[in-house]
Amino acid sequence: MSLRDALLRRFQALERMPPGTFVVGGAVRDLLRRVDPADLDLACADPLACARLLSDRVIRLGAGEHFSAWRVVDGDHVYDFAAILDGDIDADLARRDFTVNAMAVDLRSGDLLDPHGGQRDLRARVVRMVDAANFDDDPLRMLKAVRMAVALRFSVDDATLAAIRERADSIVNVAAERISYELSVIFSAGAFRTAVDLLHRTRLDVVLFGRTLDPSSYDADDVSLAGAFAILVRDPKSFAKRWKWSESLLRQVTAMQELIDHHDPIALYDAGEEIATQMPAVLRALRREPLALSDDLFRIRALLTGGEITALTGVPSGPELGRRKRALLEAQIRGEVRTRAEAERFVRALS
Repeated sequence: MSLRDALLRRFQALERMPPGTFVVGGAVRDLLRRVDPADLDLACADPLACARLLSDRVIRLGAGEHFSAWRVVDGDHVYDFAAILDGDIDADLARRDFTVNAMAVDLRSGDLLDPHGGQRDLRARVVRMVDAANFDDDPLRMLKAVRMAVALRFSVDDATLAAIRERADSIVNVAAERISYELSVIFSAGAFRTAVDLLHRTRLDVVLFGRTLDPSSYDADDVSLAGAFAILVRDPKSFAKRWKWSESLLRQVTAMQELIDHHDPIALYDAGEEIATQMPAVLRALRREPLALSDDLFRIRALLTGGEITALTGVPSGPELGRRKRALLEAQIRGEVRTRAEAERFVRALS
């Protein structure tokens, strides 16, 4: 089956497109990798008119000089339409980021356009720039090179690494939200050491994290996003402010940093299951003692209610009652109290 036929089978609405419409970028790359794309980028002479052939509900992406495309959401599919650069598809592809993204399928002829060797680099599993100057057009592409290599398990060729190193400082000119998104994808890919290595080799580590990262210091890949930041970020509050983190992410990172050095069962219980279950990989990455979490830890509840403790001890509602109930819970977590009878003896013995 040709690429055109594969696209039309998955995206039947493409039949409505006029001559001179091209599917470009990631969808072509994914089809060549035998991966079904969910979204399409299309280049055509009149992107708004093309978009309206699919739907009256067209979304403008960007504003003013930052306008980028027109979007149509059709069920599970997203179509983004942009104008062909200078009206020339070859010029358009020459301005794209990486060779594996600089391919296009002509929807009328079915021809695959691959002027920069994208198929070759797909086979070799290499992220290779089309032109170093294209990083100057959008410095975020430097971080995208890391993201693609990590997510696709590709390497980055030496010339591309060198071009990024030369321009690494310019990444700070990119909107914080865009950088934060790329970092979240990079550190959610289950390839922590590769991510750190590429950030180091591109010198993006110094610019983004304020220091040189040493990939040889770590010994695990299955680190979560919050776990990665807990390992790499020295000042989470400042980093969160700079790169527009959510409050939830900041709380997780701060809690996990505290657990790195103090992860007894009570501390893990207090942190909560969502955070605690991320800690074994973090500790493996840091070459600390292995951490085995009990399946029952987060199901533990105090065996006695406050009212029951009052009935047994005569202690009224207030701070002292709370102290005794907390002491009972901690004793249960440590495994010192397992039954109701033991719990009753425990609270009676507290002074």
